[in-house]
Amino acid sequence: MDTVSILMSTYASELAHNLDQALETIYAQSVVPVQVVLVLDGPVAGDQEQVISRFARDRRVPRLTIVRLPKNGGLAAALNAGLAHCIGEFTARMDSDDLSAPDRIDLQLNYARHHPNIDVITSWTEEFFDDGSPCQLKVSPIRHDAVVQALRWRNILVHPSLFIRTETLRRVGGYRGRFGLLEDYDLFVRLAMAGATFHVIPKFLLRMRSSMAQRERRGGVAYLLNEIRFRAEWHRAGFLNTYQFIASTIIYVAFRAVSPWLRRRLYVLARTGRETSKQPPLTRLPHNAGTVSQ
Repeated sequence: MDTVSILMSTYASELAHNLDQALETIYAQSVVPVQVVLVLDGPVAGDQEQVISRFARDRRVPRLTIVRLPKNGGLAAALNAGLAHCIGEFTARMDSDDLSAPDRIDLQLNYARHHPNIDVITSWTEEFFDDGSPCQLKVSPIRHDAVVQALRWRNILVHPSLFIRTETLRRVGGYRGRFGLLEDYDLFVRLAMAGATFHVIPKFLLRMRSSMAQRERRGGVAYLLNEIRFRAEWHRAGFLNTYQFIASTIIYVAFRAVSPWLRRRLYVLARTGRETSKQPPLTRLPHNAGTVSQ
């Protein structure tokens, strides 16, 4: 049978309650993974250790592999450390504060089995806020050509929804941390340049926890300079033509320079332009989404 490893990282600032919920949505899957690889990116507090110990005794998932790093080195380094321990034919990403739909692995694995030409599978997602702000839906193109074309302008894929052939991820060298918080966007572009094929399942298979603090981290001079360096590299590599490089750089310079409040409103427009005031229960996500135009 095809096997799946879940690749997750946590760190000292994560809340034990969030980690508990995230792991529970994996252990409660209708089709369970063969393995969860949990990377501790530096030492974590006792409450997180208690959560980890409890799930280590939970036999719903055959194997919980704990990878302990001596100090915090960032997400890219943590995921690479965990990737070395993944034994599944497929690797599914999951953040330590997000929630997967009960049938997420079932749907992504089933699609992969029936489409062996597809290397990378993601899904639509819903962002929710602990402060009670309205939820936001993030949709994207579905088919490969439309996904790659959209990636030339912005990252339209949600990293924690990633389901990928493990060998494909290893073949491109895993993650790079050279562009700061853009490690997911950088991975998707490198996969596209390497000839990987994409598909987005047009259903909401992940609830992604968000906050204004996260939005604020994606602004400022340092993030902006990384954005420019990132686009300059992919212009040199031929992924972006000159027009795409200049136009997208100008757009993102303006986007990163605005106030956090305005950036949040622009994030909404960049997703669907829709907000939902009521959050669905944690154990279920809406699965009645239709397709989007390509």
